[in-house]
Amino acid sequence: YNLYKKVGVDKISQAIAEGLINAAVPGGGSIPDVSDKVSLKASDLKNMGVADIIKKVGALFTDDQKRSGILASVSLAQFILESDYGRSELAQVANNCFGMKRSLSGNTWPGSAWDGKSVYKKTTKEHVNGKYITVTAEFRKYPDIAKSIADHSAYLLGAMNGKKKRYAGLEGETSYKKAITIIKNGGYATSPDY
Repeated sequence: YNLYKKVGVDKISQAIAEGLINAAVPGGGSIPDVSDKVSLKASDLKNMGVADIIKKVGALFTDDQKRSGILASVSLAQFILESDYGRSELAQVANNCFGMKRSLSGNTWPGSAWDGKSVYKKTTKEHVNGKYITVTAEFRKYPDIAKSIADHSAYLLGAMNGKKKRYAGLEGETSYKKAITIIKNGGYATSPDY
């Protein structure tokens, strides 16, 4: 919320829209090849303004939407919230833009983009039994932002809750309101403020 107050919701909305539009059809042309952006690292975003960051990463999210069926706008919003536009410590050091831990509730899922061994250990706050506690956790480390996005989408598509998909119905959902409701109801975050 403070980030939105500081930057302004209208500016954020405009940057997201421009970033996704420019990524999808730059200059009115065809959908771009994002292979040149695959090696984009969060450290490349460190000193950029938010509008420039969105323009820079927009193609990664639109490309992921084509592959995964997860709305680019929803993934991009989570990227903004969870990594402060790729400028958080976890993003800068590990290209982990979604707080993906080494182990996520014992889940494994098909299509993971993580190499299965690269980790970054740091302290974090967890909401447990109605209060926040500080723990040291191992987070997944990725070679670039594209792998972080791909792994996040693979998780959303494949994570299980018992015998049911945790986020059933998310793939191909075209309403951002329905998509974020599916994510929330699936128990994505432990924080009541998420």
